[in-house]
Amino acid sequence: MPKMLTRGVVVGVLAASAAALTPQAASAAAFSTTCQDTVCDLYVSGYQGGGLSIDADVHGTGTGRWELWSLEENWYHVQDFDAAAGPGSWLRSWSPKGRYHARVTGPAGPVTIGLRWLDNPTGS
Repeated sequence: MPKMLTRGVVVGVLAASAAALTPQAASAAAFSTTCQDTVCDLYVSGYQGGGLSIDADVHGTGTGRWELWSLEENWYHVQDFDAAAGPGSWLRSWSPKGRYHARVTGPAGPVTIGLRWLDNPTGS
């Protein structure tokens, strides 16, 4: 199966899995964007606390990186990951409330960045 099709299947499975989560771990809001270049930015507002799930996908070999900034607090987080590993998600619990800027950078495009807000980041 071509790599692009495989990634599409994986993203579809991830979306279906998220929809089947128990109510305690369900997403309160979700935003994403895909860019054809090697860098993609996403701006969101209205986060009320709980947990943030950062979803990222890049193409190529080498290192991908996502970055997340609070636009209201002095808060920043960065994570490097294996670009060839396929789509991934990372949880940041109890991040500051408010507006965020998320960026993903990869060795090759297209790249995708997404943020999901979780009502209960522990799922308990």
